[in-house]
Amino acid sequence: MEQAGTFAVAISLLVSILVSLFGVLPSAFITAANLLYFGFWEGLLLSFLGEALGAGIAFYVYRRGFRQIEPLIRSPLVLKWLGKLTKQTGWDAFWSILFLRLLPFAPSGLVTFLSATSGVSALVFLSASTIGKVPALLLEAFAVNELIQRDSPIPWLIAGLFLICYLFYWRKKRRQQSGVND
Repeated sequence: MEQAGTFAVAISLLVSILVSLFGVLPSAFITAANLLYFGFWEGLLLSFLGEALGAGIAFYVYRRGFRQIEPLIRSPLVLKWLGKLTKQTGWDAFWSILFLRLLPFAPSGLVTFLSATSGVSALVFLSASTIGKVPALLLEAFAVNELIQRDSPIPWLIAGLFLICYLFYWRKKRRQQSGVND
């Protein structure tokens, strides 16, 4: 970043977009680099912009690519799984995406891919994704900053708390769905 000079912002945004597209690396690494190089608040803002742009571009690319390969899928198991995904739209999709985005260490690429293969509109996805990323990125930035500053269990406690909340939410949702089907 130091050698990039005036291009550091563009490089950070590009790397964020690429991470969103490939969905392999957690964004915490980019957040850490942004915090170290740009400072806490500027790095946080840049990380937020990069993740929002990356999520939007990845959603478009995933949806476009998935629609091209979907007719080639013949497996009944895969078709059943896809059928469940494509049924989620509107407020159900909004709240699911928002909740998943609130989890600071949830794999963003997976959330984006699942959203792109569902029936959710781009507007609902971008709204929920962006709103959900604000508190998640704040928590991620504070956790990463804490790790940078000193070795602390706080980030692990935050991640564990969100994981527990998500598991309760998921379990409740499954019980509601099985109660409706009985």
